[in-house]
Amino acid sequence: MTKQSIPSSQPYAVDLTTISHTVNQALELRLSLPEREWTDRTTLKLRGHLATLIGDDIWSIETPQSRALIKEAHALLRDAAQPTEATPPGFAYDYMRSLALATRTTVAVYRLRQVNRDKKSRAAEGER
Repeated sequence: MTKQSIPSSQPYAVDLTTISHTVNQALELRLSLPEREWTDRTTLKLRGHLATLIGDDIWSIETPQSRALIKEAHALLRDAAQPTEATPPGFAYDYMRSLALATRTTVAVYRLRQVNRDKKSRAAEGER
């Protein structure tokens, strides 16, 4: 796998269905390791999903938990953390699963914050 830098954190439309599907595939219980090529492709998708989620302006509300989650995400997205072609398949698979777990947690927080942001937006519109 060639090293990829962290995807840009420009605002994107967030497709939570696609993200959840990728996370579910990555966390599926298996009897054996998947092909390394599949692991690498899924890792790349998860890196993009996680970078998109943490790049949204929804994180302007800071709590100790959100700061810890963002810190974990940034650590996982560092180029130095990403497996290389020389990384043993088991370690690459573990890294992919770590990304999937962090992404799943981030999706849950993202959904809650999106609901709160939508409620505030509707309340502000009602005040006009």
